[in-house]
Amino acid sequence: MVRHALNTLPTLGREYRNDIAQKVFSIIEDMYNDARYWELDTILQEQGNCYLYEKLGYRRTGEIKQINDEMTIVSYEKHLKGL
Repeated sequence: MVRHALNTLPTLGREYRNDIAQKVFSIIEDMYNDARYWELDTILQEQGNCYLYEKLGYRRTGEIKQINDEMTIVSYEKHLKGL
C-alpha cells in the first residue's frame, strides 16, 4: 500500500483558509494519485483544523500525544478507494 504523510501547510488569512486548504488537499491528492492512504497530525486545540480534516474525509486514529498543558497532538488518517 502506498502511503503519504502531510506536514505543515501554511495558509493565508481566516477568510481564505477553508477554500484554499480544500483546494490544496485536492491538488496534493491528485498529484500523488498512487497513494491509497494519507496520514497527518494536528493540534487538538486548533478546532478549525480538526473540523477541516474531518470535512475532507480524515478520521482520527486514536493516537494522542500530550505535549504540554496547552497542546495535544492528534493523528488523522484517510483511506482512498481504488487499486
